[in-house]
Formats: sequence, C-alpha cells, structure tokens
Amino acid sequence: MNTRAMPRPNLYSAFCCLQFALILATTAFSQATFPTPALTGISPLGSKASTTLDLTLRGTDLDAPTAILLNERSIPAKSTKPNVLSITLPTDLKPALYDLRFVGRYGVSNPRAFEISTLDTVESPGTNTKADKALKVALNTAIQGTFKSGSPHWFTIDAKSGQTITASFSGRRFDTRTELLATLSALTGRELARMRGGVLTFTAKADATYRLRLNDLMFRSGEDYAYRVTVTDKPVPPRPPSPTTPTSLTIPATIQSSFLPQGAPSIFDLPFKANDKFILEVHSHQLGYATDPQLIIENVKKDAAGKETVSAQAEIADAPAISPAPSINIANRDPSYAFEAKADGVFRLSLSDAFNSTNPFELCILKEAPKPATVIAINATLPKAANAKTGDLGSANVPRNGIAAFEVIAPNRNALSEPIELKAENLPAGVTCLGGFIGKGQSLGYIAFQATADAPAGGTILSGIPKSQFVSFPVADATKDNVLYRSTGAPALGVSTQTAPALIQTEKTDLLEVAADAKLDIPLKVTRHADFADALKLKALGLIDAAKAPEADIAAKANTGKFTLDVKTLKLAPGDYGFILQGPAKMKIRRNVEELTAAESDAKKAIEAQAAAKKQLEAATADATPKKADLVKAATAAQKLADTAKTDADKLVKDLTAKAVAKEATFIVYSNPIRIRVKEVAKK
Repeated sequence: MNTRAMPRPNLYSAFCCLQFALILATTAFSQATFPTPALTGISPLGSKASTTLDLTLRGTDLDAPTAILLNERSIPAKSTKPNVLSITLPTDLKPALYDLRFVGRYGVSNPRAFEISTLDTVESPGTNTKADKALKVALNTAIQGTFKSGSPHWFTIDAKSGQTITASFSGRRFDTRTELLATLSALTGRELARMRGGVLTFTAKADATYRLRLNDLMFRSGEDYAYRVTVTDKPVPPRPPSPTTPTSLTIPATIQSSFLPQGAPSIFDLPFKANDKFILEVHSHQLGYATDPQLIIENVKKDAAGKETVSAQAEIADAPAISPAPSINIANRDPSYAFEAKADGVFRLSLSDAFNSTNPFELCILKEAPKPATVIAINATLPKAANAKTGDLGSANVPRNGIAAFEVIAPNRNALSEPIELKAENLPAGVTCLGGFIGKGQSLGYIAFQATADAPAGGTILSGIPKSQFVSFPVADATKDNVLYRSTGAPALGVSTQTAPALIQTEKTDLLEVAADAKLDIPLKVTRHADFADALKLKALGLIDAAKAPEADIAAKANTGKFTLDVKTLKLAPGDYGFILQGPAKMKIRRNVEELTAAESDAKKAIEAQAAAKKQLEAATADATPKKADLVKAATAAQKLADTAKTDADKLVKDLTAKAVAKEATFIVYSNPIRIRVKEVAKK
C-alpha cells in the first residue's frame, strides 16, 4: 500500500516504464521514426499452457506495456523489471506455434513466434560448451537457448534399445537467424546421426547414453541466434509416395504428396471437356519449404490403335511477378496456370523440384479461384529511395485522428480472377475500416483504417484478412545481410496515442470515372495537427510501381489540395482500380510525457512527505516524555527515507524531462482509399 511518506513504489513503476522504453539491445531499423512498437527478439521461445513466466523482450518503443497478444488471445502483462514482462499463459491454449505481439502506448508490434507445447522445457545455461559439461535432458523435452558465443551447446540423452531419438528445429518458424547443425554421437565420440532438413533421427541399438551437440552452422552468436529443439521418442512419419506412372485426376482435386528424389517427375493425367475452366496450382514454397517446383503441361492424344502423341502446352516455373511490385519481396516459386478448354482433351502434368528435394507439395485442380480469395497483409512502410536495399519492420498502428493502411497482396491471380473488395472486422476501439479494392486480374491493393481523436491505445487481431507477411529482422543494407521473411496468420492492428500530423481525405468517396485518354482531378481535404504546417508530397500507390508513381503536392499550411491523375500517360487499361495516397510528414513529438507527468506528481508528494517528516522530527525532538529517544529514532529514519525519496524523485524528473524534449519524427500519412473506373475511349 502506498503512503504519502513512502512514494517509492510509484517512482519504481515510472522508472521501470522509462527503462523499458529505452531498451535498445537491438536497434529496430525502420524508415518511419514515429513511435511504433518493434520486437526484434523474445526469450523464451516457448512454454507450457497455464505457466507463469518472465518474458524478456528486445526492441524499440515498448512503452507502457498492457498486454501480450498470442494470436487473437489478449493476455495481461505486467512489467516486473526493465524489458521483462510477467505473463500467465491461459490453461486452454492448445499446443501450436503462435504469433506473439507486444501491446502498449504506441499500439501493437510485429509478431515473433512463440510455441505452446505439452513438453517440459529445459533452458540451456550456456555453460555446457564442452562435452564433459553436457547438460542431461530426457526424451520428450523441448531444449531452448541462445548461442552467446561461437561454442556449441552439449546435452546427454539416455535411450533404451530400440527407442527412437528425434530432434527437430526450424529457425525460420521461430524467427531466429540460427541455421542449426545438430549431431548425435556415442560417448566415445563416434557420430551416429546428423540433422538434415531440420530433423535428426536415430534408433538406439542398445541401452546407452548419447551426446547431442548443437551449434550454429557458421558458429555465429548473439541474441538473434536462439533455438528451440524438440527431442522426442517419436519416429519421423513417412511421407506419402509420389506416383511414378501417370495417375488419372478429375476436376476438382487436391493431391498431397512429396517430390521424388533426384528431381524425378511425378506424372498425372487430367482429362477435361470442352468449355471446362480450371486452374492448376502447386503449393510447396508457399508452405514454407525450400523448393522450386517445375510444372510441365503437355497435350496427350491417342490414335485408333491407342498410340500416344504428346505435344507441349506450357512449362511453368515461378509464379508471375506481381505488378505493381509490393514493398517487400514476397518470393513465390510455386507455379500456377489457368485454362479454358475449347475442345475435349487430356493434359499430362509432370511435377518435379528443381532443387531435387523430397519435400511435400500440394497439386490443386480448381474449377474457380478460392472464395474468399487468399490475401496477404503487409505492414506500412514508406516507398524506398531509388536503389535502396533495406528490410523494414513497418508499422501496424493508426495514429489518433489519422489514417493508416496495409498493403494487401493477392497471390496466384490470373486474367480470370474476379475483383476483391477488401474488408476487415474486429477492429480496435475508436477505429473504422475504410475498406479497399483489388481489381479484376490485379494482385495489389490497400486497405485503410481511420482512428478517432480520442481512440484508446491498444491492439487486436483483425478478421477478414487471413494472412500477413513480415520482415523477420530489420536490415539496413540488404547487400550485406539477407532479408528474412515469415508468413503468419491474420494481421494485428493497433492504435497509437500519438496524433497524426494530418488527415487527408478526398471530397468524394464514391467511384470516380475517367476515360482512358483523359485526366482526372481529385480534390483533397487536409485536416492538420496544430503543430504541423509543412508541405506534403504524396505518392499514388497501387497503380504502377512506387518509384514511378504520380504524386500529389499540398502546399504548406494549406487545408485543401488536388491530385491529378493522367490516365493516358499511365497507360491504364479500361477497368476498375483502387489506390491510395501516401507520403512522409515530419513533425516534432515528445516521448515519455505520461511518465514525466506521473514523476512530477510523485515529486510533489515527495516534497510533502519530506515536510511532514521534518515536522515529525521536530515534534520528537521537543518531546519531554520517556519515549523521546524512540520517537527521535523513528522520526530520523522517516526523515532519511523522505530525503532519499525526494532525491530519487528529482533525479527521475530530470531524466524524464531530458527524454521528453520535442524531437522531429517522420510519420507515414495516408489518404482514404480511392476507387476509379477507366472507361473505353469514345469512338469518334
């Protein structure tokens, strides 16, 4: 319980919030300098349901934590010490890999992978760097740790004769840079098994103790080189074999199998009728496997004697490039093919992996594109400068009285693909979805959200957008470091307590029509933040590649503007399009204002407590009873405590005042989504 004479718990809380906000163990490089939570690492990487644990976070702008999101579940979080949150995992969490996000003052962070498992977890102490210092672990255990040095981590495992030892790990799934090399050896040092494709498996020939050695493939070390290895007695399930002779398929169908060794093709025959429309899709690289599927399509005809004649129809490798290009590289090496039959026929499909792997694949024959269409959300970033090669975490947060947007990619699109209306639900309080649009046969769009001036800070997982894609680690120069990506479930949307520099809106929000050889003027309304008066330059994103996108110029202090779209110059074919205006806006902001206000309040209480302690000491000194000595002793202790609290309060106010100095930040400003219809040129 806090008292006026002892304000230290409040001071500690304010100090913890300040320290938590200043954790920069790994700087989260980002184009946007406005406050937005960025997670670059977590520890541990997993645990059991119903466990209370201390979760260590690394990143930036992790101010005033309120909750942790595990997928759509919001779990209250309390800061116990700088960069550490205490959380209790719900008992009904099912074993799975979850997306963990931080929620605080500036909204919601990017996700990091966190595993809920039924297995006990063993933390590597980091001192088990030699074989004779190996840590003993049992089968059916999850081992996790971080390579703080280039030395390997050693473990010992007991197994009975005939018992299987299976160890598995996937660095990409766990958002780590670790490329794990794991070996199992006898106590004599003889190697018995090695991890391949993320899995090590071995069957014991006798009751014995075995050594498991883990290290990064290149002996790299640091906070980004963590691991969580599952060690069980379960054998690796065999994969279903692929056919080596033609297997007849029907429309529709889905075949789940594995690539044949040495790049040998799996063969399928697909009969079809005149006027049939169907889509062939291969899924393997999109499922997270290091594969490069190759699909060869041939026409098969038989003469009266049954002799086959085969002619080429198409050879497809990678999916077609998305245009305009998305802001991050969404590599897709999975082929797809749409076909409308003019006559009866038979296709022979030959499917192989150019990487010669035996990884799984799915071959889908669809009558039509999946409904609802699969779409992937990407966090907001500013368009990159020419030739810039970076990896940015981006932001998923709407500033108060502002608009933010996700870039949305629709993969596996073709000329037959129908338009997509972009919608989302389960929004944070105070936020409205402004929608978005992807035109027929197009693959890129934007979905926007607007926050009220008093929207509370927070974050939720959206419904309506099934997938999202993220940069796993911020990279300042992709020529020197690989940019790693990870696909996750539905995106999160947060609200920041910062107010947007400006709110950009079109005067009309309905469909705008323009001829293919004409120009379209779109009037804009600008609602400015009181401290923002600069000019704005906004790019039209979603029509052509961002580097060549047309721009809207809004003069300094102006409350109106105009965007002119030259349809003829852009060579937009007749059809419906959706786009959005986006650009940077620099404005000075103050951080830690809430902590400073609380600290100033505590400092006033400390002054009052100091004065009260002084009076207490004066009264004790003037006391003439036999209790005087005890009273003076107690009052002196109270005076000392009050003086210390006053000194601590003054120091905290001074530190926070320095941190709260207004500094310039670059915000991402969006307009509401804009929809146009390009019409055929009228014949003269």
